[in-house]
Amino acid sequence: MKKFLIVISIVTVLIIAAGIKFLSKPQKPIPLLSGYELFVGQNCPHCKLVEDFLSSWKDKDKVQINQMEVWYNQDNARIMQARAKTCGISPSGMGVPFMVTPDGKCLDGDEPIIDYLKSLDLKK
Repeated sequence: MKKFLIVISIVTVLIIAAGIKFLSKPQKPIPLLSGYELFVGQNCPHCKLVEDFLSSWKDKDKVQINQMEVWYNQDNARIMQARAKTCGISPSGMGVPFMVTPDGKCLDGDEPIIDYLKSLDLKK
């Protein structure tokens, strides 16, 4: 009787594990950080302030900023969560606009992002 219960337990665990593997959606790998990444939300007023600054910024052609919408794009939201995690920011503490610099620095909010961009030495 003991062997029967052990066999049933092992079979049950294998069935559950196979079901989890079969039903789980495969995740796309998080791309490596490449340049500046700006995460925004559609119709976000603080994001609009950063976008307006970027469109009028005199140095906009000297810096490549990859802008990603996260409210309606789940892949971009996953990337933002992964980036925030590397900076020690919990999902509950995240917000947009959110920027990650090429050296891995995380900036959250319109004023810190705009101030950081203004401070860049881009005389090259």
